[in-house]
Amino acid sequence: MATTPADAPPLKVTGEFTPNPQVCNFRVNRDLADPEWTLRFQRGQDTHGSLLIDALFDIDDLEVVQVEGARLVVTKTGDRAWPVVAREILQVMRAALGGDAAPVSEAAVDAIRNAPTDDIQAGVERLFEEQINPVLAQHGGFARLVRVEGPDVYIEMGGGCQGCSASQMTLRHGIENAIRKAFPQVRRIEDVTDHASGQNPYYR
Repeated sequence: MATTPADAPPLKVTGEFTPNPQVCNFRVNRDLADPEWTLRFQRGQDTHGSLLIDALFDIDDLEVVQVEGARLVVTKTGDRAWPVVAREILQVMRAALGGDAAPVSEAAVDAIRNAPTDDIQAGVERLFEEQINPVLAQHGGFARLVRVEGPDVYIEMGGGCQGCSASQMTLRHGIENAIRKAFPQVRRIEDVTDHASGQNPYYR
């Protein structure tokens, strides 16, 4: 649950670039939505009346907005530089977080919480086979689905990905994004790999 304005400290937002030049992270000093869930909003899709998300999509460049507790992951299109787009994003956030309305509606969170999970296992296995592993194989690695427990997905990485110092970046910016795009009802994606015994172990 997002902190109410009465209880909230003065708004503080920090931005950080990602390996993808079209994606930028914004960290806020308060939760924007239930931190247990990741909420992914695509332009043109139902935001369930989420004030912040509707306002952000008024910025023409923005294509995807993902909310992870106090973290906002924004994907843009077009050639405008991030410093220019970020200024507009910050203006929108200040306006949306300055009132009494929740920035992300409870209806949006409920839609994810109550979404069916029966097709996650077969779908994620197919995603690994058809999309993720062909890319990882180019670097001598692979990933596999270990199990699905309700809305939570557990994966294991192998080959060159096991123990690789870049494995967390691969998980975060590659595997996790692909899974969440296909299955937004996934709550947690956990890496259960024993990285200490990999080909290039970095946990010692």
